[in-house]
Amino acid sequence: MATITCERITKRYGGVVAVDALDLTIRHGEFMVLLGPSGCGKTTTLNMIAGLEEISEGRLLFDDKDVTWQPPHKREVAMVFQSYALYPNKTVRENIAFPLQLRRTPREEITRAVTEVAEQLEIGHLLDRRPSQLSGGQRQRVALGRAIVRKPSVFLMDEPLSNLDATLRLSMRSLIKHLHHRLRATFVYVTHDQAEAMTLADRIAVMKGGLVQQLDTPEGIYARPANTFVAAFLGSPQINLVQGEIAPDGSFARGAFRLALPPGAAQPGRAVTLGLRPEDVGTLAPGLARLEARVDLVSPLGSETHLEVVAGDDVKLTLRVPKEWRAQEGQVIAVGVDPARLHLFDATTDARL
Repeated sequence: MATITCERITKRYGGVVAVDALDLTIRHGEFMVLLGPSGCGKTTTLNMIAGLEEISEGRLLFDDKDVTWQPPHKREVAMVFQSYALYPNKTVRENIAFPLQLRRTPREEITRAVTEVAEQLEIGHLLDRRPSQLSGGQRQRVALGRAIVRKPSVFLMDEPLSNLDATLRLSMRSLIKHLHHRLRATFVYVTHDQAEAMTLADRIAVMKGGLVQQLDTPEGIYARPANTFVAAFLGSPQINLVQGEIAPDGSFARGAFRLALPPGAAQPGRAVTLGLRPEDVGTLAPGLARLEARVDLVSPLGSETHLEVVAGDDVKLTLRVPKEWRAQEGQVIAVGVDPARLHLFDATTDARL
């Protein structure tokens, strides 16, 4: 295992700053996910940790050892790529064994290590096949095997599941999580998929424009997003964000739309953005704020139902309700909202209040 410390690391491409003075510590044995949209700097950060990209400014430390200028092969890291990067002319056995062969590991030790890794990944029956004879999920298991067999202190994964279909992504996520628990190595995982981030990570660094917007546990980021970008990036359906102001009675107001807030949530007259997660509604009960809205669209999804509604004059919201709800398009419904589960952000800075 290793602790990775990024001390204000920066990457510039000419006049373009891809990563801007990043301070980040990844703990021993932690599963850290770098999450964000395309172009946010997450892959560049991963490549700097791997040594594949030169750091423009700052320092990179592995266990307090400065590796800023150390070449990739001396960093004891293993990378798993989106493209699998397997040798097409080699068998599965030869692909997995290749890193050990480069180290001139004894043949008997290579055979034992390859067999052990193949059993862990349930690909022992594929060892004599070539990559062209494998499915996408099988190829990704071979790529994982090639990384694991080296027994590195750090695993770096760059969107390794993005080429797989939905069912395979689920099974591979489970496999990667089990591997982390078994190996207890430090994992750094890049993705734009919030479901991967939420299910795999010990902590998530949400990135935008080369900057970390928030670093926290999945639960912390979801429950207490630092700003509207983070709030909108995590959650499906996406959080409802409504611009308005704090009314004299302390409630949120936008035109005819009103929603009670916790006492003292913000100063009356302040311009704010209200965040309401679609699942944070339920049947009316004491202590809950009342939300009335007209149903515009009903989308049954089997396990749950999504409602597109209009509240007040023009406030469009998406609500996620139990499958037992029998709402009809055009119907006016009333639901309960726990004021404590609402989110408020400054309308100018987008920062959490």
